[in-house]
Amino acid sequence: KSEEVNDEEVDAPEKKEKLQKMKQLAARLIDEGAAAAPPVSVAAAKSVKHQSSFRPELQGGKWPVVVTTKPLQSVRKLVLFFPMPPTWDNPDRSPSHLLSHLFGHEGPGSPFALLQDAGLLSSLSSGDRVSGPDQTLFQIQMSLTEVGEERWKEVAEVIFAYGRMVCKAAEESLAMGDSEQERQNDPLRRIWNEVATLDRMHFHQTSPGQVYSFSSSAAQSVSKHGTTTCLSAGSLLHETPETLPAEELLSFCQKIVPENCFVERNSESAWAEMEKRYGKEDCIGGESGSGDSFVFGKQTEKWYGIDYYVSPIGDEDVKSWETVSDKSLHLPHPNRFIPRSLELCDDLPDEARNGQRIEKPIEPPKLIINDPNVGRLWWRLDDRYALPKASLTLLIRTATAEHKLNPRGWDYDSETSMKSNLLTGIFSDALAQDTYDAYLAGLGFSLSKSSSGYTLSCAGYSDRLAVFALKLLQDFTNVGGQGDGSFVSESHFGTNKDKVIRGLKCYFESKRADSLALYYRNLLLNWRGDGVDRSLEIAEAMTMDDILQQHQNIWTDDNIVLECLYTGNVSEKEATAFFEKANGIIERARMKATEETRYVSAEKSTSLVPGPFERRLPPGEDIALHFQSMNEKEENGAVIVTYQSQLAGFKCMALSSKESLEQSAAIRLLCKMMREPFFDELRTKQQLGYIVSSYFDVNYASRHPSFYDALPSEEASSLPLPLTTPIDSIVLYVLSRKEEPAEVLSRIDTFLATFRSQLEEMPASEIESYAESLANALTKPIRKLGEEASNHFSKIRRYAPECLNDASGNDDLGWNNNEVMAKAVRTLDRNAIVKAYDNLIVQEESRSKVVSFVYGNTFPLKTTETSRSAHTLTTIEGLLSKRSTMIPYDPAIGYAQKGLTSDLWSAMCRHKTTIQFAAAATAVLGVGVWAIKGREGRTNSPKS
Repeated sequence: KSEEVNDEEVDAPEKKEKLQKMKQLAARLIDEGAAAAPPVSVAAAKSVKHQSSFRPELQGGKWPVVVTTKPLQSVRKLVLFFPMPPTWDNPDRSPSHLLSHLFGHEGPGSPFALLQDAGLLSSLSSGDRVSGPDQTLFQIQMSLTEVGEERWKEVAEVIFAYGRMVCKAAEESLAMGDSEQERQNDPLRRIWNEVATLDRMHFHQTSPGQVYSFSSSAAQSVSKHGTTTCLSAGSLLHETPETLPAEELLSFCQKIVPENCFVERNSESAWAEMEKRYGKEDCIGGESGSGDSFVFGKQTEKWYGIDYYVSPIGDEDVKSWETVSDKSLHLPHPNRFIPRSLELCDDLPDEARNGQRIEKPIEPPKLIINDPNVGRLWWRLDDRYALPKASLTLLIRTATAEHKLNPRGWDYDSETSMKSNLLTGIFSDALAQDTYDAYLAGLGFSLSKSSSGYTLSCAGYSDRLAVFALKLLQDFTNVGGQGDGSFVSESHFGTNKDKVIRGLKCYFESKRADSLALYYRNLLLNWRGDGVDRSLEIAEAMTMDDILQQHQNIWTDDNIVLECLYTGNVSEKEATAFFEKANGIIERARMKATEETRYVSAEKSTSLVPGPFERRLPPGEDIALHFQSMNEKEENGAVIVTYQSQLAGFKCMALSSKESLEQSAAIRLLCKMMREPFFDELRTKQQLGYIVSSYFDVNYASRHPSFYDALPSEEASSLPLPLTTPIDSIVLYVLSRKEEPAEVLSRIDTFLATFRSQLEEMPASEIESYAESLANALTKPIRKLGEEASNHFSKIRRYAPECLNDASGNDDLGWNNNEVMAKAVRTLDRNAIVKAYDNLIVQEESRSKVVSFVYGNTFPLKTTETSRSAHTLTTIEGLLSKRSTMIPYDPAIGYAQKGLTSDLWSAMCRHKTTIQFAAAATAVLGVGVWAIKGREGRTNSPKS
């Protein structure tokens, strides 16, 4: 596989030399490995004796026992382990494969469904924890709610009851005769056939993955299965209902019993319970087991020194686990989402039916419907992958996802954003049972909230995809209280609120220093809320009525429009029919919403086209953020340096200037050229940090309609309408405990100064080599339909409102941007690269730079850091105060000359929180806080 590495992906001559050495080493290892036998092949495993590493005699001679571990994060985990015989020698008829399917099922009648409905559990998974030639360790892992943690023994009780039910079904299957009627009435044979059908379908209909990951898994499989079945082993290609391993399944089910089980509990309350019971010392005062030397109580793992407790389970609890049953438990119903057909679309030309054509250029999606009152439908019939799959993305574009309407118009609101986050989480939990069969049948979905609205994404086999997506959309629009058809319920609300609160409470203590450094930087640059602490306050105060009201508010927004991309194995007729039905569902939801609560646009404000947000860093003002890590075990400090470009990034040929294209291309190339030398100098030579990295980053900012409201009508009509602006940045970061953060920054600055000289002296041929490598990476063919769809929809989401604000708009949203950028990269010369480097990094009077420091235990934050400069921030209050003086990133808005009117700007921001009023104030006072810049060639006026 080393021969498949593309030479164009190699950055520089020295890297080519390294690659050649790697190829030589790989060839030698292959030669040596070919002469040796595989570790344990399937054939050899047949003679391996079953010897489990997990046995009762190791914990006092009697199971079940409980192993309690202390969590590193706020979790409530319960795991049941069952040692089993090995299945290494027969992967296609492994009883643990079928057991995993049954116990991990989330549909009606499953343990998950019963426990979720009772409010005891939020997730469940099952499968082999250990699978070797001599043993199998089967596990059932669950994440519990707060109530579930208190009643964990009842949770385990349901698992054992389900095991007895499956065991009975296996016995009945074995007792059945071979008649056709009996076979059809055997639920286990039906389920086995479904599993085999789905596995075969997945094997035959999956497009190729990346070479690196494939080669690793294939090498392991070859050593186990040989070359003939290394790819298909475990895919059940030749299994039928008659090949159900009923005897083996029964044998395994008979081991899902308390006396063959040990339990792991991992939660703060479980650990506190054990400390109270046994104390904090190792095995002192513990209960003696029946073994000669084992003592229950606190233990220490001998390799890593991890503390844990081992405790017995009372006889009454064991008896309950062995006897209690639940009639609501049953085997899965027939899967109604298995595709009826895997045929390719009739509209597909013959040449596209004969296999994948990954090298074929991707044609842009076609705009079928463009109705300002309804939305837009984009469609593309796949002609590259030859797979019966499709991808459907539906954006419900609405300001209600993150904004609140007031007399001035729409303003961002942290509480509304939190409600939307909880709402999408509740929806996913509530639909888990109903959509699990679809998941098994290769249909996936997600509902997410973003600054643009709510996005429903569905992908998988095309046969039932539209029906699946319409069902989800209908469920999402059902408004009401619990019992009224709404997915919002007390149990799902409580589970998701608890999950959010626990995540926020442990945020600072659980994150690494570099993650925290990114958090503080983003809080300054692009977060709209006031940080984790404020989010925690909002989450704790949230009620179910708040969520129900937020759900209602979505459909009372008169400005909702749909943005839909339907691509893959789907005809234009099918795509149009879906879009019309989806709009019908949305319209009925809006009609159902009460007229009294309907949102309407404010009298003066245009309709908000929501989108992302970022602030512009003040030029010539290097900002430093200094914060101490709250993770007691964090030894590393982190330094993250971000240089933000003052020139708007490249969008597409129709919307951007030649200057933006050249600048974006130069910044991308600089990051490519800098990455390896930066790592080599600071990580390899100086061994400065645990992680040393540099990369190109791009974020986006959308213009708020109030920008136009504050301008005279003649000016507003002559200005361009760049609703979304790309913002290019170079980011360098180091995670280190070798030097204090200030010294790390000094080393970074020294490298950047030296690299400037290297750019001047670098041979032209080497620059061309870097440029060619980047250009080839930009134009590397996309290999997955999902990646293609995501790439297209990101452009639709960002640029469609700008280009298609009326029916005569331009539908070229930069579909060929990668090719355009690759061409621009290839034409860059040294002067353009050095110019971009100087503008972005070197020229202190005009650059926009922020450095985020987080201090670990090795070099803690000192109070003297506060005296570094006027732009040094060491508190959240100071950070938010500074943030309030920063303007939104917009190509038509800039800061005044350095030092002028900064006090005035701060005063306005304290009293006027929106762009609308700040702009109006500057216009009245006649001061140049905002510099309004026009751009030739664009005369669009904002449209509602």
